[in-house]
Amino acid sequence: MTEEARRNCNTCRKSFLSNCPTLKNNSEYQAIWAKTEPSGFMGINREAFEWKENFICDDYKSKYIEYPIEVSEIKVDWDSYSLYKESIGKFVRIRPCVKGYEGKTFLGLFLGELPSGPSVSYDEETKVVTIIPFTNPAIYVFDLKKIVFGMESWWGIIESEDDLKDITMDTINDQWYVKALKAMETFAG
Repeated sequence: MTEEARRNCNTCRKSFLSNCPTLKNNSEYQAIWAKTEPSGFMGINREAFEWKENFICDDYKSKYIEYPIEVSEIKVDWDSYSLYKESIGKFVRIRPCVKGYEGKTFLGLFLGELPSGPSVSYDEETKVVTIIPFTNPAIYVFDLKKIVFGMESWWGIIESEDDLKDITMDTINDQWYVKALKAMETFAG
């Protein structure tokens, strides 16, 4: 892949969530965006995406770390914030999204927010690389004899007998963030 093909609007950090002043002031792009029907997850606009693949401006700033880089310091930040510290050790009901478990709800034990991978950032001015563990709620599922992360399931802490019910599609569709995503999809479409 050529350097010009790689350094396009879709890989620029300024184009994320349409925060790019160059795109906002580009009449050709705005005309494509206005006439094209968004489709797919969160209203991806295929024609606009393809246009941005071929557009390069002087204000480009990669959203990825571009090597080689000069590093003055490497920091590892283990102090991750946890929303669920008070729930560690509690029972949960969990419905994995993994194929083969559709529609099944299991009993699990909440282990806390465990690392599922690293998040790395680089400050070009200070030349400091910061590594922060990407954490996610982790649940040990007794019947499966494995840990299932919150990002790959629907789950909830069991606080009372009422919470022992299965997680149904109605339960999932009633979540505020699912409603928000559906509203955004409707708004974009």
